[in-house]
Amino acid sequence: MSKVTRNILSLVFSRVLAAALVFVGYASMFRYLGTYASGQYQFVLSYVLLFSVVVDFGIQQLVIKKVSENKEEGKKYLGHFFAVEFVLALSIWIVLSAIAVFAGYDQLVRNGIFVAGFGMFLNALTIPHKSILSAHEDMHHIAIINFFDSVINVAVIFSAIFLGKSVVFLALVQVFNGLMHVLAYEYLIRRYVPKPELFNFLKSLDFSLIKKMMTAALPFGMLVGFSVVYNKIDIIILTHFRGYAETGLYTAAYKFVDLLAFVPAVVSSSLYPFISARLASEDKETISSSLQKYTRMMLALAIPLMVGGIILAKKLIVVVGGSDFFGGYVALQILVLASGILFIYAAVNSVMVNQLTKIAVKVTFTNIFLNVLGNIIFIPIYGLKAAAVMTVVSELTQASLYFYFVRKKIVSFKFFRYIWQPLFSALLMGVVLWPLRQMSLGITLPIGLIVYFVVLSASGFVKKEDFLFISNLRSS
Repeated sequence: MSKVTRNILSLVFSRVLAAALVFVGYASMFRYLGTYASGQYQFVLSYVLLFSVVVDFGIQQLVIKKVSENKEEGKKYLGHFFAVEFVLALSIWIVLSAIAVFAGYDQLVRNGIFVAGFGMFLNALTIPHKSILSAHEDMHHIAIINFFDSVINVAVIFSAIFLGKSVVFLALVQVFNGLMHVLAYEYLIRRYVPKPELFNFLKSLDFSLIKKMMTAALPFGMLVGFSVVYNKIDIIILTHFRGYAETGLYTAAYKFVDLLAFVPAVVSSSLYPFISARLASEDKETISSSLQKYTRMMLALAIPLMVGGIILAKKLIVVVGGSDFFGGYVALQILVLASGILFIYAAVNSVMVNQLTKIAVKVTFTNIFLNVLGNIIFIPIYGLKAAAVMTVVSELTQASLYFYFVRKKIVSFKFFRYIWQPLFSALLMGVVLWPLRQMSLGITLPIGLIVYFVVLSASGFVKKEDFLFISNLRSS
């Protein structure tokens, strides 16, 4: 367990630093671009991201699972995965560019899509490398690369502001990150696969293995693809019905949620190879204990995030985008609920993806249907409010069904009993913050945190074993 916790600490620390950098960068970018151009840029990113779900076809999760179970097969899976990625990513870049042309998007948006799509292609070439590092639970180096992604992102944003550039220049961040990934991962992979010889696999493919990989990976691919679709399709639908300006307001609110999403993502990705190994050895007792510990901690983070976010949304949205984006605060008040729910089922998500993939695909497909249908019906009437509400509905559906199936089919663990003390502490925090909500965040945020953690500690939620657990994290 020490390696898992060390991975989580490494990733969290790097992501916190990265989030701080990105927050400053995006706050400056939103102010510079305004609502309309911000909507254009976020549309470009969402459009390319929707296509990118096809790129690894779910093979990434399969490779992590297979190599974490048998490290000796690393080179075989790395090489064949790379060959598939090269052909698939190149094809997807051509297709998404062609569709952008025939769809008649603005010239600026089309050019942004071409550039960001090429960046997607470069990034796709290193997904196999990242899979091998993840299978070896080497999250420390992945954390460092993630941090430099953010540094490049912020550097491009401020360069665009300084040079007076717009959407196409900003899309170059995908290309720069892709080039950095190619160089960094090519170096790092050699500690696990000393002679990768990747391009040789393009000439000597084992098509029977590729067929098996793609067949086995299909559920993973559908799961990842469906997840991205129901998270990003609202931006496409919102732009279609309400235009770039309202999309800009919505994405400013959503950016706050994106910045927070690294915490559940870190927990889920770090637990994935650990759970693979424990399930292979049928060590369900350790899995149950781990799920209980991490879910309990995530509850303690999620509930005050939701309460505080609702109360302070008007101040937070201005910090994110400036006064021009004030109209997006309602979306932020709703979206923090989705963010909190994502925190709560982060640990369970690892088990679902690992062991109940086909069920997870069905759950996520149901979510897409509900999300798309709800967005198409309600966005023309209620705009960004409808998009935000449907995001919450999707996350709540996902969380409820994931908890149900994991506890029924894999392992039972306690979590409901841990809600009440964080909830009471967060509500008391809310009572204190409500009359202070017009004050500076520099005052309200520290007051809220102090009140919450003092009350939570006094309630008996924080126990001696929690300090031992955190101490083990630090010493791992």
